[in-house]
Amino acid sequence: MKKSISISMAAVLAATIGLSACSSDDKDPDKATLPSAGAESAACQGEPKTGGKLVAAKQNETLSLSPYNTPGGFGDTEAINMIFEGLVRMDPTGATQDIVPAIAEKWTVAPDGKSYTFNIRSNAAFSNGDPVTAADVKYSLDTWADPEKNSWATFAAGYKGTTVIDPATVRIDLSEPTGGFLYSLAMISASILPEKLAKAQGADFFEKPIGSGPFQVATWNKGSSISYTRNEHYWEEGVPKLDEVLVNFVTDDNTRMLALRSGEAQLVDSVPFAQVTSLQKQKDVKLDALTIASWILLSINNKKPQFKDVQVRQALSLAIDREGVNKSIYSGLGELPNSALPRLKYDAPDSEIPPTPYDVEKAKSLIAGSDFADGFKARLEFPSGNAAFQSLALVLQSAWAEIGVELTLHPEDQATLSKSFNGGTYDLILPYAFAASDVPIPDEFGAFYAIPGGTNGFFTWWADPAIEALTKTFVHTTDEASRAEQWPKIQAALLEQQPAINVLDLPLLEARQQNVCDFKANATGNSSLGLTWIAG
Repeated sequence: MKKSISISMAAVLAATIGLSACSSDDKDPDKATLPSAGAESAACQGEPKTGGKLVAAKQNETLSLSPYNTPGGFGDTEAINMIFEGLVRMDPTGATQDIVPAIAEKWTVAPDGKSYTFNIRSNAAFSNGDPVTAADVKYSLDTWADPEKNSWATFAAGYKGTTVIDPATVRIDLSEPTGGFLYSLAMISASILPEKLAKAQGADFFEKPIGSGPFQVATWNKGSSISYTRNEHYWEEGVPKLDEVLVNFVTDDNTRMLALRSGEAQLVDSVPFAQVTSLQKQKDVKLDALTIASWILLSINNKKPQFKDVQVRQALSLAIDREGVNKSIYSGLGELPNSALPRLKYDAPDSEIPPTPYDVEKAKSLIAGSDFADGFKARLEFPSGNAAFQSLALVLQSAWAEIGVELTLHPEDQATLSKSFNGGTYDLILPYAFAASDVPIPDEFGAFYAIPGGTNGFFTWWADPAIEALTKTFVHTTDEASRAEQWPKIQAALLEQQPAINVLDLPLLEARQQNVCDFKANATGNSSLGLTWIAG
């Protein structure tokens, strides 16, 4: 259901935020502090136990179980990460950002960087017991690279083809070296599927897919929940620990947190920032903060004439009081960004590329110098049930009114947001309740925005030939020192152009009952729950 919110409410909230941002420290409420991730309670100090059922309440609904189409964003990638696996993966413990073995137990890279040879584990199997073969790998990677079949085929930059050497060995050939290729193979879109089943069932395969991850789908009640049981054929000994996982989709912040506090849920994601301090005082709950490449993504539709004007895009960003937003809505736990993208490897520090300042007068000047000096009307769509985004939307409405933008607000469910975002029918949109990069390196979102392809500038329909050329060179550079030198120039150029707006960099906050042990997530915040166990 769609709703519209009046500007008078925005003025009230903005005034509150302004007062909070300007008040003296002795009048501030207790400032939240960022909890450390990974520390375990006394209940979890014993030997890990096998068995049991975990009930989770997640903000992000699973809309698709296809690695090639993920309109639900994090809700899809989390689910797919549990049931599928690729040749390689990111360190599932989150201790490093390294690429580690998965279905492939080892690999070698040719001296010219244009071919990779992978050896498949002898015990790698799908959840139906069928072994993972080189033919399955070839089929899956050829599909991964086909833009007619995979909406994320951009990830396969440089992919030329896969050759089956023998039933347990494949060679992947590239048209040119690609710096982040192993990270691309670690993304869910490069998951390995059982060729025969996928071909035979077509689109129906993804209703209850068979994968080689630690869990398999038991039931999927769309719009309500999804449940999993252990994959008895998973290659890693002792993984998973849990017998069952039930994920209830609970988009409303307060309902989700009540489920945790009451014990109805043992694990929740997207803890509201306003509840951090009170939750830390609850003795039977453990709060985890994951510092990953996550951010408040505010997308701008460059197909619309007003947003095609770079001066308008810059003005919108300059008119946001990020410090006030961070303090009053996000308990001071966010970081002011110096990039249009989330924090990523190779980013220049603030001393070299300063964060976008709060400068209303400059924003007004830019609007006055644009073709829209008399102002314009626009719609902002954002996730319903999210208290922080509700407050942020009201602040943006008030802030942009100062520069002549009359904004109407439209809270929507994830399915509606995804349709608007992917279809390009929106004006301005916060497309996901939680936005995060699939890899800790810039190659993914750098290519999304700068290199024309299936996502149309990550659904902004923005393009810049000069930045495209820089990004292509970066993506196909393998030397680490050269990549570290090239990226800040692209970072600065994207920040100037503002194809989309990064409002704040944010940690991912998860909470669990004290007896839920070894909750681990990789460098992008995804957890397969393979290492998690329940004490007592």
